[in-house]
Amino acid sequence: MSIVTSNRGAETTGFSRASSRYESSSVIRPSKYDRTQKLLEWIGEGKRVLEVGCSTGYISRLLVERGCEVIGVEVDPAAAEKARAHCREVFILDLNSPQWVESFGGRMLDVVLLADVLEHLVDPWRVLREIAGLLDKGGAVVISLPNVVHFLTRAKIALGQFNYTPTGILDHTHLRFFTIKTARELIESSGYRITRFHPAIGGGRVSDRIRSGLQFAARFAPGMFAYQMLFECRARVDKDVRK
Repeated sequence: MSIVTSNRGAETTGFSRASSRYESSSVIRPSKYDRTQKLLEWIGEGKRVLEVGCSTGYISRLLVERGCEVIGVEVDPAAAEKARAHCREVFILDLNSPQWVESFGGRMLDVVLLADVLEHLVDPWRVLREIAGLLDKGGAVVISLPNVVHFLTRAKIALGQFNYTPTGILDHTHLRFFTIKTARELIESSGYRITRFHPAIGGGRVSDRIRSGLQFAARFAPGMFAYQMLFECRARVDKDVRK
Protein backbone atom coordinates (compact mmCIF):
# COMPACT_ATOMS: atom_id res chain seq x y z
CA MET A 1 0.00 0.00 0.00
CA SER A 2 1.90 2.98 -1.25
CA ILE A 3 2.00 6.36 0.49
CA VAL A 4 5.15 7.81 -1.00
CA THR A 5 6.42 10.58 -3.22
CA SER A 6 10.08 9.69 -3.61
CA ASN A 7 11.22 8.78 -7.14
CA ARG A 8 14.24 6.82 -5.94
CA GLY A 9 15.08 4.04 -8.35
CA ALA A 10 11.90 4.35 -10.43
CA GLU A 11 13.76 5.45 -13.55
CA THR A 12 16.42 2.74 -13.37
CA THR A 13 14.40 -0.25 -12.21
CA GLY A 14 11.33 0.21 -14.35
CA PHE A 15 9.16 -0.99 -11.47
CA SER A 16 5.60 0.29 -11.35
CA ARG A 17 4.70 2.87 -8.73
CA ALA A 18 0.95 2.29 -9.09
CA SER A 19 -0.68 1.35 -5.80
CA SER A 20 -2.84 -1.21 -7.60
CA ARG A 21 0.22 -3.50 -7.81
CA TYR A 22 -0.37 -4.52 -4.18
CA GLU A 23 -3.84 -5.93 -4.79
CA SER A 24 -2.83 -9.30 -6.24
CA SER A 25 -0.16 -9.92 -3.57
CA SER A 26 -2.37 -8.93 -0.63
CA VAL A 27 -5.71 -10.53 -1.45
CA ILE A 28 -7.09 -12.55 1.45
CA ARG A 29 -6.63 -16.31 1.27
CA PRO A 30 -8.89 -18.91 2.91
CA SER A 31 -6.33 -19.73 5.58
CA LYS A 32 -6.08 -18.95 9.27
CA TYR A 33 -2.44 -18.03 8.65
CA ASP A 34 -3.32 -15.22 6.24
CA ARG A 35 -2.12 -11.78 7.32
CA THR A 36 -5.19 -9.93 6.07
CA GLN A 37 -7.47 -12.36 7.91
CA LYS A 38 -5.70 -11.49 11.16
CA LEU A 39 -6.04 -7.75 10.49
CA LEU A 40 -9.78 -8.13 9.87
CA GLU A 41 -10.14 -10.18 13.05
CA TRP A 42 -8.44 -7.50 15.12
CA ILE A 43 -10.48 -4.65 13.63
CA GLY A 44 -13.76 -6.43 14.25
CA GLU A 45 -17.24 -5.61 12.98
CA GLY A 46 -19.28 -2.43 12.79
CA LYS A 47 -16.33 -0.10 13.37
CA ARG A 48 -15.53 3.36 12.04
CA VAL A 49 -12.29 2.68 10.19
CA LEU A 50 -9.73 4.85 8.46
CA GLU A 51 -7.69 2.73 6.06
CA VAL A 52 -4.49 4.58 5.28
CA GLY A 53 -2.98 3.47 2.01
CA CYS A 54 -6.19 1.82 0.86
CA SER A 55 -4.95 1.22 -2.71
CA THR A 56 -7.91 0.03 -4.81
CA GLY A 57 -10.02 -0.72 -1.73
CA TYR A 58 -9.56 -4.49 -1.67
CA ILE A 59 -9.31 -4.55 2.14
CA SER A 60 -11.88 -1.77 2.52
CA ARG A 61 -14.37 -3.97 0.67
CA LEU A 62 -13.85 -6.77 3.18
CA LEU A 63 -14.29 -4.33 6.08
CA VAL A 64 -17.55 -3.03 4.61
CA GLU A 65 -18.77 -6.62 4.32
CA ARG A 66 -18.19 -6.84 8.08
CA GLY A 67 -20.42 -3.85 8.69
CA CYS A 68 -17.65 -1.27 9.04
CA GLU A 69 -17.85 2.31 7.79
CA VAL A 70 -14.60 2.94 5.95
CA ILE A 71 -12.81 6.13 4.96
CA GLY A 72 -9.77 5.69 2.75
CA VAL A 73 -6.55 7.61 2.25
CA GLU A 74 -4.53 7.01 -0.89
CA VAL A 75 -1.79 8.91 -2.75
CA ASP A 76 -2.40 7.30 -6.16
CA PRO A 77 -5.43 8.97 -7.83
CA ALA A 78 -6.13 5.99 -10.11
CA ALA A 79 -6.24 3.55 -7.20
CA ALA A 80 -8.26 6.02 -5.10
CA GLU A 81 -10.91 6.19 -7.82
CA LYS A 82 -11.38 2.41 -7.66
CA ALA A 83 -11.47 2.46 -3.86
CA ARG A 84 -14.45 4.84 -3.93
CA ALA A 85 -16.59 1.88 -4.93
CA HIS A 86 -16.08 0.47 -1.42
CA CYS A 87 -15.25 3.39 0.89
CA ARG A 88 -17.64 6.02 2.16
CA GLU A 89 -15.02 8.61 1.21
CA VAL A 90 -11.50 8.51 -0.19
CA PHE A 91 -9.02 11.33 0.35
CA ILE A 92 -6.09 11.69 -2.04
CA LEU A 93 -3.36 12.73 0.39
CA ASP A 94 0.39 12.50 0.83
CA LEU A 95 1.26 11.55 4.40
CA ASN A 96 4.68 13.11 3.94
CA SER A 97 2.88 16.47 3.99
CA PRO A 98 2.41 17.78 7.56
CA GLN A 99 -1.08 19.10 6.73
CA TRP A 100 -2.67 15.81 5.69
CA VAL A 101 -4.45 15.12 9.00
CA GLU A 102 -6.30 18.46 8.84
CA SER A 103 -8.48 17.05 6.06
CA PHE A 104 -10.54 15.05 8.58
CA GLY A 105 -12.00 18.04 10.41
CA GLY A 106 -12.16 16.57 13.90
CA ARG A 107 -13.73 13.21 12.98
CA MET A 108 -13.25 10.47 15.53
CA LEU A 109 -12.57 6.87 14.56
CA ASP A 110 -12.57 3.47 16.21
CA VAL A 111 -9.66 2.05 14.21
CA VAL A 112 -6.91 3.37 11.97
CA LEU A 113 -5.43 0.66 9.75
CA LEU A 114 -1.84 1.08 8.54
CA ALA A 115 -1.21 -2.12 6.58
CA ASP A 116 2.32 -1.91 5.16
CA VAL A 117 2.35 1.89 5.03
CA LEU A 118 4.79 3.29 7.59
CA GLU A 119 7.84 1.91 5.81
CA HIS A 120 7.02 4.16 2.85
CA LEU A 121 7.15 7.38 4.88
CA VAL A 122 9.87 9.92 5.48
CA ASP A 123 8.77 10.46 9.10
CA PRO A 124 6.52 7.63 10.34
CA TRP A 125 6.97 8.87 13.93
CA ARG A 126 5.23 12.15 13.12
CA VAL A 127 2.42 10.38 11.27
CA LEU A 128 1.73 8.06 14.20
CA ARG A 129 1.62 11.01 16.61
CA GLU A 130 -0.84 12.82 14.35
CA ILE A 131 -3.07 9.76 14.00
CA ALA A 132 -3.63 9.69 17.76
CA GLY A 133 -5.76 12.81 17.37
CA LEU A 134 -8.20 10.90 15.14
CA LEU A 135 -8.90 8.12 17.63
CA ASP A 136 -12.05 8.06 19.73
CA LYS A 137 -11.71 7.02 23.36
CA GLY A 138 -10.50 3.42 23.37
CA GLY A 139 -9.67 3.56 19.67
CA ALA A 140 -6.87 1.44 18.23
CA VAL A 141 -4.23 1.62 15.54
CA VAL A 142 -3.61 -1.64 13.68
CA ILE A 143 -0.22 -1.81 11.99
CA SER A 144 1.51 -4.22 9.64
CA LEU A 145 5.22 -3.80 8.91
CA PRO A 146 7.59 -5.99 6.89
CA ASN A 147 10.43 -7.61 8.83
CA VAL A 148 13.72 -6.76 7.13
CA VAL A 149 15.58 -9.55 8.99
CA HIS A 150 13.29 -12.35 7.82
CA PHE A 151 15.37 -15.46 7.14
CA LEU A 152 15.03 -15.16 3.36
CA THR A 153 16.27 -11.57 3.40
CA ARG A 154 19.11 -12.57 5.74
CA ALA A 155 20.16 -15.29 3.31
CA LYS A 156 20.20 -12.88 0.37
CA ILE A 157 22.24 -10.32 2.28
CA ALA A 158 24.68 -13.04 3.38
CA LEU A 159 25.21 -13.73 -0.32
CA GLY A 160 25.87 -10.05 -0.95
CA GLN A 161 22.43 -9.29 -2.42
CA PHE A 162 20.28 -6.32 -1.48
CA ASN A 163 18.17 -5.96 -4.59
CA TYR A 164 14.97 -3.93 -4.62
CA THR A 165 11.83 -5.66 -5.88
CA PRO A 166 8.38 -4.54 -7.15
CA THR A 167 6.71 -5.56 -3.87
CA GLY A 168 7.66 -7.35 -0.65
CA ILE A 169 10.22 -6.66 2.06
CA LEU A 170 12.61 -4.89 -0.34
CA ASP A 171 9.89 -3.00 -2.22
CA HIS A 172 11.61 -0.30 -4.26
CA THR A 173 9.48 2.44 -2.65
CA HIS A 174 10.42 1.57 0.95
CA LEU A 175 12.20 4.40 2.74
CA ARG A 176 12.41 2.71 6.17
CA PHE A 177 13.30 -0.81 7.26
CA PHE A 178 12.26 -2.35 10.58
CA THR A 179 13.06 -5.28 12.83
CA ILE A 180 10.75 -6.31 15.69
CA LYS A 181 12.86 -4.26 18.11
CA THR A 182 12.88 -1.10 16.00
CA ALA A 183 9.18 -1.49 15.10
CA ARG A 184 8.31 -1.61 18.80
CA GLU A 185 10.52 1.43 19.41
CA LEU A 186 8.76 3.30 16.60
CA ILE A 187 5.32 2.61 18.06
CA GLU A 188 6.17 3.19 21.72
CA SER A 189 8.24 6.33 21.15
CA SER A 190 5.30 7.78 19.21
CA GLY A 191 3.11 7.59 22.33
CA TYR A 192 1.40 4.21 22.08
CA ARG A 193 1.27 1.02 24.10
CA ILE A 194 1.21 -2.26 22.21
CA THR A 195 -1.81 -4.38 23.11
CA ARG A 196 -1.35 -7.26 20.65
CA PHE A 197 1.42 -8.65 18.50
CA HIS A 198 1.33 -11.33 15.80
CA PRO A 199 4.23 -12.61 13.66
CA ALA A 200 2.66 -13.16 10.23
CA ILE A 201 4.51 -15.65 8.04
CA GLY A 202 3.50 -14.23 4.67
CA GLY A 203 1.77 -15.71 1.67
CA GLY A 204 3.24 -17.99 -0.91
CA ARG A 205 1.82 -21.00 -2.68
CA VAL A 206 2.51 -23.53 0.05
CA SER A 207 0.24 -25.92 1.88
CA ASP A 208 -1.29 -25.15 5.25
CA ARG A 209 0.85 -27.95 6.70
CA ILE A 210 4.01 -26.03 5.77
CA ARG A 211 2.48 -22.75 6.88
CA SER A 212 1.57 -24.34 10.20
CA GLY A 213 5.22 -25.27 10.72
CA LEU A 214 6.37 -21.78 9.79
CA GLN A 215 3.83 -20.21 12.14
CA PHE A 216 5.01 -22.47 14.96
CA ALA A 217 8.59 -21.34 14.30
CA ALA A 218 7.51 -17.69 14.13
CA ARG A 219 5.96 -17.87 17.58
CA PHE A 220 9.31 -18.89 19.08
CA ALA A 221 11.64 -16.92 16.81
CA PRO A 222 9.60 -14.07 15.29
CA GLY A 223 12.70 -12.09 14.36
CA MET A 224 13.75 -14.89 12.05
CA PHE A 225 10.46 -16.26 10.70
CA ALA A 226 7.97 -13.35 10.78
CA TYR A 227 7.56 -11.99 7.27
CA GLN A 228 5.31 -9.21 8.55
CA MET A 229 4.92 -7.86 12.06
CA LEU A 230 1.34 -7.09 13.13
CA PHE A 231 0.68 -4.74 16.04
CA GLU A 232 -2.48 -3.46 17.69
CA CYS A 233 -1.78 -0.39 19.79
CA ARG A 234 -3.54 2.36 21.71
CA ALA A 235 -2.48 5.86 22.68
CA ARG A 236 -0.92 5.95 26.13
CA VAL A 237 -2.84 7.86 28.78
CA ASP A 238 0.41 9.06 30.37
CA LYS A 239 1.43 11.02 27.31
CA ASP A 240 -0.58 13.48 25.24
CA VAL A 241 0.44 12.56 21.69
CA ARG A 242 -2.27 14.66 20.10
CA LYS A 243 -0.20 17.84 20.17
